[in-house]
Amino acid sequence: MKTPRSVQIREFFLRLIMIAIGSTIFAAGVALFLDPLDIAPGGLSGVAIILSKFLPLETGAIYLLLNVPMLLLGLKKFGREFLFSTVFATALVSLLIDVIAYAVRNWPLITEQALLASMTGSACTALGAGIIFRCGCTTGGVDILVKVLRSKYPHIKSGVFTMAMDAIVVAASAGVFRNVERSLIAAIGIIIYGIVLNQVLYRTDEATMMLIVSKRNDAIARRILSELDIGATFLPAAGAYSGQEQKILLCVAHKRLYAKVRQIVREEDKDAFTIITSASEVYGEGFKNPFALEV
Repeated sequence: MKTPRSVQIREFFLRLIMIAIGSTIFAAGVALFLDPLDIAPGGLSGVAIILSKFLPLETGAIYLLLNVPMLLLGLKKFGREFLFSTVFATALVSLLIDVIAYAVRNWPLITEQALLASMTGSACTALGAGIIFRCGCTTGGVDILVKVLRSKYPHIKSGVFTMAMDAIVVAASAGVFRNVERSLIAAIGIIIYGIVLNQVLYRTDEATMMLIVSKRNDAIARRILSELDIGATFLPAAGAYSGQEQKILLCVAHKRLYAKVRQIVREEDKDAFTIITSASEVYGEGFKNPFALEV
């Protein structure tokens, strides 16, 4: 059954709003923290910051120009829908970087501490990029390369690719600015960026997997199904020592529901043997769509 057009239009505008929010946060990180203190955080935004010291153009304008070949690559790899949303995000980020910088040009710096600026600015750009990534597009720049690499190597997360490419830019900035200390500070920002980006992209996908061995597994399973509305599966097993056949209850739940599952187990059988482990990604009903394009 096709989705009603009104729903499609609402989802489209909601997506644009989320992209705009992400773009604003990203641009604020560059304009308020990184650019004023000559901190090149990696990626094309870092390259733009470096070039802005030598070219008669603002950082946002340089960022937009650098993105042209990346956008053409995105068009080739991901099609027109991807290009539209990414061009929107890229143009908005480029514009907002210069608009925010112009708006605060007469204001005192938020912080003159390079380390604090690097950490805060990198966290902002990672949060903004993560929001945009979750909308199915990117902020342009090396994010497009990351998306291309993710399509070829889906087992490697985006933050890993991003940190590797950012390290190259930071190393180059050390030579250009002739300030190794500032580059090391930018490197700390890269680490912050990777951590925050992975949290934004993957934290909501994490779940808790529980293997429960109990004489009251049937009662536990019924309560899990009825009270929490999550699935559970019985796995046939046999005790290695006793040889007695039994059932192991397998349950995967979002982390916010884990405490409730644990409470049910304790109420039904305080002697239950339970194995608890983290599931970093779960596909299927109630979790991630296995056919969705990953970022």
